[in-house]
Amino acid sequence: MLDSFRNNMKGIAFGIVILIAIVFAFSGIGSLSVSGSASETAVIVNGEQVTELSVQQAINNEKRRILSENEGLDAALLSDELIRPQVVEQIIGRKLISQAAKSGGMGVSSRTTSKLLLGTPAFQADDGSFDQDLYLYTIRNQGYTSGTFLAMLKDDLLIEQYVRGFDASSFITKSELNLLASITEQRRDYYYMTLPLQAAIDTVQLSDTQIEDYYQSNKQRYMAEEQVVVDYIELSPTLFSEKQQISEGQLRARYDEQLETLESTTSRQAAHILLSQPDAALLSEINGKLEAGQAFDALAKEYSEDVGSADFGGDLGYTSGDTFPEAFEAALAALQVGEVSAPIETESGTHLIKLLDIQQQSVDFDTERGRIEQELIAELTDVWLVEKLAKLKELSYNAETLAEIADDLQLTAQVSEPFTRADTAGIAAYPAVVKAAFSAEVLEDKYASEVLELGDDRYLVLKLNSYIPARQKELAEVKASVVASLSDELARASLAQRGAALMARVDSGEQVEAVAKSEDLDWQVVLDAKRSTGGVNNEVKRFVFQLPATATEDMIESFYTRNGDFVVVALTGVEAGDSSKLSNDQKASLSYAGISANGSRELKAIQAAMLGDADIER
Repeated sequence: MLDSFRNNMKGIAFGIVILIAIVFAFSGIGSLSVSGSASETAVIVNGEQVTELSVQQAINNEKRRILSENEGLDAALLSDELIRPQVVEQIIGRKLISQAAKSGGMGVSSRTTSKLLLGTPAFQADDGSFDQDLYLYTIRNQGYTSGTFLAMLKDDLLIEQYVRGFDASSFITKSELNLLASITEQRRDYYYMTLPLQAAIDTVQLSDTQIEDYYQSNKQRYMAEEQVVVDYIELSPTLFSEKQQISEGQLRARYDEQLETLESTTSRQAAHILLSQPDAALLSEINGKLEAGQAFDALAKEYSEDVGSADFGGDLGYTSGDTFPEAFEAALAALQVGEVSAPIETESGTHLIKLLDIQQQSVDFDTERGRIEQELIAELTDVWLVEKLAKLKELSYNAETLAEIADDLQLTAQVSEPFTRADTAGIAAYPAVVKAAFSAEVLEDKYASEVLELGDDRYLVLKLNSYIPARQKELAEVKASVVASLSDELARASLAQRGAALMARVDSGEQVEAVAKSEDLDWQVVLDAKRSTGGVNNEVKRFVFQLPATATEDMIESFYTRNGDFVVVALTGVEAGDSSKLSNDQKASLSYAGISANGSRELKAIQAAMLGDADIER
């Protein structure tokens, strides 16, 4: 559970950047109003509501995480219904921990969020400075407003603070450390020899009678599953957008419409010293130091009461003239780069403002052309998709054939490859398609399916083309598979018999080495091995360390590897680990592992108790 929460912190809290607190103080940006599902309550945890919008954002984040960790995975397989239960449980768990942290007096300062924001590379311009436009663009694409994003982030940091507290408060006793060392640093000596399955398979000779008899006895294994072939029409934005051409006149017309909002802008980078209620003496003191040549950023750290920017020399980032209060913006606009303003009054207090930099952003038709073209294509595609989708739903109801519908809609009717209920290739990769294709309405009644939503604005309607019933495959079709299965069975039986004989010889006192040499088998000896020892067969090593360490004489055991090989093992020596032989670094590492394990157990127990006592409305 502790690892789950830590991974969640990385995926959400630190995967996106935080809003710098001072931007909110001046801009007054809050949560945008939402309607419909965005404002509906999805779950209530101890009286605290979680909106449907928050759940959907968490679902989308989880989808992105899964896709990033599974290259090539089809996004259509990740339906909201599949992911939602797990995400809701995570949200409930996080909410319970957040509530516990707040009730325990924990909090997150604006200075903490500001430092994290300014140090996040994903939101820095090429020169390393914080890029507010890039930041806002990204969080809005994630579905957040400034207010909701800051609230989410502070909650994430609060949860992480609570979780980290378990590591900080956990401890490990000397006896626990000695016990851990005795296990983790334990050393074992062992011999083993291997009977390879493949060698046994290679020696198997089969007659036609054996093959025929095996086939007849196992005919149920060699059935061809029922299959369907379907006609289908697929509707997606790419069918339209890839062929759409935007004329020069359309581009010019849209550019002219947007020209007023696209005018070249000037962005100014501001820094300030904020004083809540300064007297004349304090202002005179600061101005005197400025005139004497002291650095503005140093004075901001010394005097400014804005905790969000003081540590950064008062730097507030860039504004295009509408970020800060009117009086602040007016004073900033009147400055030359490097100049400091007279005291300026706003609702936040008194500001001494310094202009750090000016950036000019110019736009023209050529620079905006690509964006406008994509914008127009997207708009036309949306209209096209809505119209086609409505007609597809109307025409496919009780349709005799899909070909006529495709002609009416200027789309293409396609024919699928045969697929079974278990296939995952082509359109069968979508569970909704397979479910519809084998439904009674399509398979028995011969109706067209409902229009299926595949995700990413892709839609599909299908109709049965042909049905291929299940059938018994002939021996000629499956002979290679029959031979492989029978050879494997006979080889394993032979291997088990031969392995038992070898085990008996070793049990009677013969050495593994001598038995292996007499049978021309591969054998190995491993001395002084620990659980962490590399360069040895890991499968054999894991088996050896699962054997009890209390035997007073050699222990002879056997097992089958994952690929079917038979291995005879002789455990000849066990030496418990000794913590007194560990270096200080090794002791520290082992202690940390023990503390983390204890912390994880404690957190899991506490969360289970929280969940048991919680009032949850789903």
